[in-house]
Amino acid sequence: MIYSSEAIVLKNYAYGEADSIVTYFTKDFGLINLFAKSPRKIKSKFGSSLEPLTYSRISFIGREDKLQKIIQSDIIESFQVIRENYKLFLKISEVLRLFLQFLPKREPNNELFYLFLDTLFYLKEKNNHASHIIFFKLKLLSLLGYLPDFKNCGLCRDSLNGDIYYSQGFVICKNCFLNNFPSNDTAITSLSRGVVKILNEMSTWKLKYLERVKLSVRLLLEIENFLSYHLSNTIKL
Repeated sequence: MIYSSEAIVLKNYAYGEADSIVTYFTKDFGLINLFAKSPRKIKSKFGSSLEPLTYSRISFIGREDKLQKIIQSDIIESFQVIRENYKLFLKISEVLRLFLQFLPKREPNNELFYLFLDTLFYLKEKNNHASHIIFFKLKLLSLLGYLPDFKNCGLCRDSLNGDIYYSQGFVICKNCFLNNFPSNDTAITSLSRGVVKILNEMSTWKLKYLERVKLSVRLLLEIENFLSYHLSNTIKL
């Protein structure tokens, strides 16, 4: 049986002397690994279509319980401009690692697929990319269920008011912090109400709404630091 889908390359790595294994985020099949025959040969029919971030229409064959084989890959957009921008590609590589870490295999997620695609098209055209990459990380974690609750305490479930803290994947209130954690616990960090408020709001935004909002450099840095800290805790759990 022949399968086909729109797909974005997340990763590829060598398999044998000339073959490759390519990891795709596809519209119809979610995250999949596919075998590509001889793509590293000069006259390969795949050309540059297996480079990370390339958006293509692919066709592949084989049983779902085996490593399926790519038979066709037609580039729709290469996003070469992003790959050639070293600093930007480093930031996008962080997003690709999140896909590989958290995205379940063979579970389609059209909302996330098109959000990623729209983000790549935006980054291709614009120089100001910091807020969009942070926003995408936030939405990815939200859509996959890895984002904490920013409205209610993760322990007692009361509304978050007053001082707010974060520990081991949970946003917690002051009472729970005082009653459950020693004061010298280095795994605890405090969060400003402004960051908690914007994180809660951003998790519900659409990409186009981000164009109407100007976030300060300080706020973006706080959000990025929180996401990095949260991810380091989430990966351990």
